[in-house]
Amino acid sequence: MFKIKRIQGQLFCGLLFSSLALSLSVNAKTLYVATDGDDSNDGQMASPLATFSQANSLLEAGDTLIIKAGVYRQTLQVSKSGNEQSPILIKAEDNAEVIIRGTEPVSGWSVYQGNIYQANVNSEIEEAFRQLYHKDEIMDIARWPNNTDGDLYTIDAAPLSGKGTVSSVNADNIPDSDLTGGYIWYLGAHSGASWTRQISSSTTDSVSFTAIDDTKWPFNPHAPTIQRHDNFGRFFVFGKLALLDHKNEWFYDAEQQIIYLQTADGQAPADNEVEIASRQNAVILDGQYISIEGLEIFGANVRVNGNNNTIKNNKIYHGLERMDDLTNSSAQVGDGSINVLGTHTTITDNVIEHGSLNGIFVAGWSGRGQYVHIENNTIQYFDTLGIHASPLRVNANDATILRNTVAYTGRDGVFLPSQNSELGYNDVSRVGLINNDGGVFYTVGNDDNKNTRIHHNWFHDSVGPSYADGRTAGIYLDNNSKGYQVDHNVVWNVTWAGVQLNWANWNNNIYHNTIINAGQAMGEWVNGYTRQDNRVWNNYTNVGDWLVDPAYDLDSNLIETEQAQLIDPEQLDFMPLDTSLLIDQGRTIDDFEKPFAGPSPDIGAYELGGVKWTAGVNAILDDCTECQSNPDADPVVEPAPEPTTPEPTTPEPTTPSTDNSSGGGSFGFSLIGLALCRLFWTRRKSC
Repeated sequence: MFKIKRIQGQLFCGLLFSSLALSLSVNAKTLYVATDGDDSNDGQMASPLATFSQANSLLEAGDTLIIKAGVYRQTLQVSKSGNEQSPILIKAEDNAEVIIRGTEPVSGWSVYQGNIYQANVNSEIEEAFRQLYHKDEIMDIARWPNNTDGDLYTIDAAPLSGKGTVSSVNADNIPDSDLTGGYIWYLGAHSGASWTRQISSSTTDSVSFTAIDDTKWPFNPHAPTIQRHDNFGRFFVFGKLALLDHKNEWFYDAEQQIIYLQTADGQAPADNEVEIASRQNAVILDGQYISIEGLEIFGANVRVNGNNNTIKNNKIYHGLERMDDLTNSSAQVGDGSINVLGTHTTITDNVIEHGSLNGIFVAGWSGRGQYVHIENNTIQYFDTLGIHASPLRVNANDATILRNTVAYTGRDGVFLPSQNSELGYNDVSRVGLINNDGGVFYTVGNDDNKNTRIHHNWFHDSVGPSYADGRTAGIYLDNNSKGYQVDHNVVWNVTWAGVQLNWANWNNNIYHNTIINAGQAMGEWVNGYTRQDNRVWNNYTNVGDWLVDPAYDLDSNLIETEQAQLIDPEQLDFMPLDTSLLIDQGRTIDDFEKPFAGPSPDIGAYELGGVKWTAGVNAILDDCTECQSNPDADPVVEPAPEPTTPEPTTPEPTTPSTDNSSGGGSFGFSLIGLALCRLFWTRRKSC
């Protein structure tokens, strides 16, 4: 009786819930915004609204806001909330190009002098965020030395001519003009991180600036007083009109409200083809259960303050272009083209390109950013400042980061110091374009076991800058990293270690990785700390060596420097050759799920007879359904039989068989099957 009543109650609740959901869906409405709309309209398709703010005031749970084609120079700020059953959807109209720009066009250009042109502009945005674009290409703030190759990652900086001080640098041929009030960007000889300070005075051979403290990180070791690699670092100065002498340079005089520009071809820019940054944010989500889809965003970022929001299938260009913080003492800035502070945020299927800092930044303080899910995005061309920033920088716990393609950045590709997180099937490359001592994947630790898995990633093609010693690691578990599981990754073409561990690294499991053409397979910097309880099992490399120390349990690893073991790594085929020494030579791991095809796992990241998995956007997952993981299974590649000399035989005369039995053949099996089918038909009327 109790079960019946409980079932009746469940049915009633289900019906009530369904009725409620149906009621909400019936009451949900669709609103429209258009560039030629009017806020006095009702927001229907034929009478759209003009502003996002008016649309926001009308939104309710379950509603859809459709943005019609056009360019919108306003911030899409949503304070209303949906709920789990009835989220708010904000999307571009089908097949429409919708662009939200954080910039304003500039017109009315006239000659200032030579190839430099000027225009009147009242720019009210904070100076650190003020940037200029010509035909959607970012311009350089007037500087010395000039950016002669147009590549922000080569930095084109002047080396110090000798040891500097905590408040000055020396160099040859500094411009003979007063640089007071301008700025200096400095990268120490260690080259791990840059910093920016305001200039207090200058001469033709020195620049003075707001003092730093070279006894503390990051200024130790990144200071003009510290020599590494036979130099004291490099710098450029910027932000003064007197420095404007090269194509694609600009300067804004805030007092006179005049902007100056020299274009690439030296010609006057056409009206409205130059744009200046005017808003920091293109989208702000303060509410919950909101989905933003199908938009293009330029020159401003997306800020997610509320929980349970989704950013899907958007294009974001130059979302965050800014100067470094002039008082920065941590070598990092907590912001990005997408800046996530809310929990349970989903970021999928976006293209996110170009920025001076982070691509996606997820905060981690006081539970912020927790349970973020980041999947199937292309994220590239970030950290042109050369500080501790990354295309993917996720500080929050319980993060899931899958199937992203990440490339081109000043320092690290992915930064994930989080607990209970997963980084899988990502293709990350071409990092360390400005900074030294970084990683394609990079993290730092503390006293906590992270319980974070790094698996099935491709980490590759990163060499480090030529002005340092080229230290870019594939997987870098920096200071005190603990509790990471690093498995089934492929690292290739990196100049430093495939896996680098520093200081007190404990409880890290390094399983089934493939390391090709690295500076070395593994490396560490102990610095007086205790290391313990690390496993290094079933890994393959074509370079030496593994870390040989009681802190590392080594088992079933292979170093083979001469004989090829993989089918075609240059064409991204990392499967073992049929003749490979990797096949069936790995050990089984009790607390680690590893499907394998033969009697034992293969060494390395791929299993012959398994799935040729890939990494990056639309990656093929390693879900081998045919791998039985059976210790009694036959080898995937049968050993070739020993050659034998057959004995001569006399053929027996053959007699046609009169035996009509099946003999186990297919015909007999078919007759048996037909009989069973007919029996089944007589009982069930189906076959």
